[in-house]
Amino acid sequence: METSTLRWILIIIGVVIVASIFLFGNPEKKRKPKASRKVNKDSAQRLEPTLDGSAAESAARELEMEGETAGADLPGQGELDIGKEPPATARPEPTPRKPSGPPPDKIVTLFLLAADNHVINGAELLQATVHTGMQFGDMNIFHRLPEGSEKPIFSMANAAKPGYFERDEWNTFETSGVVLFLTLPAPVNALDAWDAMLATGRRMAEILHAELLDEERKPFTRQREAEVREEMRNYERQQS
Repeated sequence: METSTLRWILIIIGVVIVASIFLFGNPEKKRKPKASRKVNKDSAQRLEPTLDGSAAESAARELEMEGETAGADLPGQGELDIGKEPPATARPEPTPRKPSGPPPDKIVTLFLLAADNHVINGAELLQATVHTGMQFGDMNIFHRLPEGSEKPIFSMANAAKPGYFERDEWNTFETSGVVLFLTLPAPVNALDAWDAMLATGRRMAEILHAELLDEERKPFTRQREAEVREEMRNYERQQS
């Protein structure tokens, strides 16, 4: 698969995941507990006016004593911590490179959301991919590859973060849903690519007990199916 195509697919996956956050969960933000201020009773008592009635003098003496105590544990003024390594600072994350190739002409997506609060586990997902001819490959996602081409007809990513699948974590893997997507131009006719992805989506929905949703995460209807098919025909006419 070409490098530019891989980069665009990574961007597509990121956009799809962000768009599906509102559907697949919005984790509650944890609130940090407010720090409580402790009052030192001894210090409060030491700041009380003395017998001679001079509270200011008593406070000054108290501050001077505290300064001497702190100075015994800290390096003197003007001392340099020679030989000590400076505190480690966080390294800035590298800026991702932009794809060198042109963006896709069109992106078509289908969501599969687990029904009845069911969670899709790794074993179920692998079974569904085997029955539908999906292959695990580039970018740790699944692809439908045509014969004689490395560019996928369509692909399948995790609809929840991080968007991809860990090869060695199928025993513990769980997700609320997956997303099928194809990018045009495809290695086959646009309408054929769409028909193949739709058939795969419906079959996987049966295996995973999931709901088939459109790109707006609404139930996929016959009307929407007819609209997408017409879009694919128009796209092919424009390319000819």
